[in-house]
Amino acid sequence: MPLREAAMRIPWLKTIAGALPVGLLALAGCTTGPDALVPSGAARRLDPSGTHAQLGPTALRVMSFNIWLGGELVDFGKVVEAIKLSGADVVGLQESEGNARRIADLLGWAYADERLQIISSHPLIAPPDGNGIYTFIQLVPGQVVAMSNIHLPSNPYGPELVRDGSPLAEVLANEADTRMAWLQDYLPHWRTLITAGMPLLLTGDFNTPSQRDWTAEVVGARAHILYPVQWPVMLAVEQLGFVDTYRAVHANAKAKPGITWTFGYPHPRLRANEVQDRIDFVFAAGAKHIIDSRIVGPAGERDVDVAVDPYPSDHLGVVSTVMLDPVEPPVFVAVAAVRVEAGTPLGVHYHAPGGEGTDRLVLVHAGADPITNALAALPPQEAGYFGRVNFGTGGLQPGEYAVVLLGAADQELSRSAFWVVAPGAVPAVSVDASQYKVGMPVTVTWGAAPARKFDWVGIYKADDPDLFNYLAFAYTNATVAGTYTFGAAELGAGLLAPGEYVMRLMSDDGYACLAAVRFAVVE
Repeated sequence: MPLREAAMRIPWLKTIAGALPVGLLALAGCTTGPDALVPSGAARRLDPSGTHAQLGPTALRVMSFNIWLGGELVDFGKVVEAIKLSGADVVGLQESEGNARRIADLLGWAYADERLQIISSHPLIAPPDGNGIYTFIQLVPGQVVAMSNIHLPSNPYGPELVRDGSPLAEVLANEADTRMAWLQDYLPHWRTLITAGMPLLLTGDFNTPSQRDWTAEVVGARAHILYPVQWPVMLAVEQLGFVDTYRAVHANAKAKPGITWTFGYPHPRLRANEVQDRIDFVFAAGAKHIIDSRIVGPAGERDVDVAVDPYPSDHLGVVSTVMLDPVEPPVFVAVAAVRVEAGTPLGVHYHAPGGEGTDRLVLVHAGADPITNALAALPPQEAGYFGRVNFGTGGLQPGEYAVVLLGAADQELSRSAFWVVAPGAVPAVSVDASQYKVGMPVTVTWGAAPARKFDWVGIYKADDPDLFNYLAFAYTNATVAGTYTFGAAELGAGLLAPGEYVMRLMSDDGYACLAAVRFAVVE
């Protein structure tokens, strides 16, 4: 799949404002009342009020789990069993391939963020500033921690370069060009949250080891560690204030390597000369205490604390129990889903400083002024400090919209975008021409996409049915509708020779085709 087969940074993708027909019919807002009322403020702990309980430090069990191509290569039920046995409260999945909601349902959990591949036993709220990079976990109404989940590109893989004789300078240059380049979109968001005092969890398959494992003491103890390496991704993450929860509990990397990749495809089928390392992590910033950290994997393997047989993935899971002090979030409005079929309710979470006396929630077309172009609004008496309401969508035509939180002086405090699609709408993809001359850019447009974290568009030769053999790809940035132009940077000189091609819209970190369109390249 793209993340494991190519080393590319996620491109900045443009959403299409008004790309689909937008109706002018106003909507009557159907609402439900607020979950709870809490005082407003920046990210901080709530002041005791006598009315609203202060949760204080609480333990949360967090798991990182790459389930391997949707979790169905061995036994999907074992994926669910592994999570149950781990005792996790929240899980950052990788390679879920659209199965995040399915796994949550089988666990009996009501909450799944498919843009982030995070599932949870606690409510998840995706603030607009999160932009598919982080979400809030609501531990009690009005008090949250944040969580991010990541899957970095794998190739070229640093430990294999070391094994095969590459010098340190070459290994570090490769890290800069692949995983560090990709990480740049995340670092500013994480820095902002940590600086504001928001507890932040980070899970992921990083496809890079830790400098805490590649030390002078470990050189020679493991065959492929030929010299110490200060792995740049891990340094960058820890410099922000993140703590490697596994190493916080198991400090001796020589005695407790904590290998997570790989013990087999599936276990125990292992390739000759395989490089094994710890590349799956649970990080925490702003934690009060790391209580424990355990490995979930096949029975009988080193350092496995929670055994599952047969084991369903090529990656082992990591589950850490972290003591966190949740905080009051910043002011926000957040839609519960970015893709809504017309006629179904749109859930809207909010944290409003003025409460019922001053603030209101306004539904508008994308980019529209909420004062002069409101489609629907909740009257002030229906707005609370912190809670959720529902808008109906029966009167909306397919297109892009937003819910805006307005303050007492009609100032815009927060805006959260979403798309309405027709009932039963299926994903679609198109290109801006049926025929291109050699060297011309190719612009692709998609619509009604599921908006999962790693949906992507790829160019293929029309006569090659092998879905692994894409020529170029770009992520959709978890959007329902958008556009991207493949130019010289992606295609390279002469990459698209004269011939027939297919542009495919592909699902969530995998190879399931959602839509396709043909085009030709001529001299």
